[in-house]
Parts: sequence; structure tokens; C-alpha cells
Amino acid sequence: MPALNDLATALYDQTRTVDEVVHFVHIYVIEPHPLEPEPSPYRGTPWEARDYKRAQPKTYAERVALAAEVRALLEGDQLVLVDELTPKGRNNPLWCSYGPAPTLGYLIDRDGKVVKERAWNSVT
Repeated sequence: MPALNDLATALYDQTRTVDEVVHFVHIYVIEPHPLEPEPSPYRGTPWEARDYKRAQPKTYAERVALAAEVRALLEGDQLVLVDELTPKGRNNPLWCSYGPAPTLGYLIDRDGKVVKERAWNSVT
């Protein structure tokens, strides 16, 4: 998160004096590394992360609580949205629509067109 925070701050500082401003929006989706015995959505088998211990949320409220943990790590005006998770409704529509991967990055223009994407969002 520190490198992502630095990038968000630098881009905001570079663009706020012109007509174009970069906004960072994070979408909290399905857990990539849930606690065992739950399977990872990317492997189909358990795949726990070394330093990240979270269960797969079963309710939207649980997902919102985990998203709040992420928001607490972000600096500035970065926004965190939460992908839908309902017992009888649509589950993970953004994750399913934009590519099921844990750390995707998109640059979207003012018209909503994706102009750049990264399969693994990294600041390096």
C-alpha cells in the first residue's frame, strides 16, 4: 500500500493544476487467499497468503468490513467500492465482468472507455 499511496499522491499532484485529474478507485471483490479449507477462486484449492489471514466473506456486511480495513490503509481521497454479494442475487458482478483476477488495474477515461489495463497492478 505505501507504493500505491505514493503513486496516487504523485499523480493527483501532477494533474490537479490542469483540467484532467486522476482518481483512484479500488473495488473490493472476492478474497484471493481465504483461510483454509476454503479454496482460492484462482486455484480451486486452498492458497493462503503468508501475511494475510482472512476468511472468505459470506455476507455483504462481512465484505464491507474487510473493505474498511483496506480503506484504512489508503491515503488521500482514494475511494473503495464493494462488489455485490447477496444470498439470492448477483454475486461478484464487477469481478466477473472486468476479469477475475486479484489485482487488476484499469485506466478509464471520462467517457468510461478503458484505455489501459494491467493484469497485475503494480507501481513498478
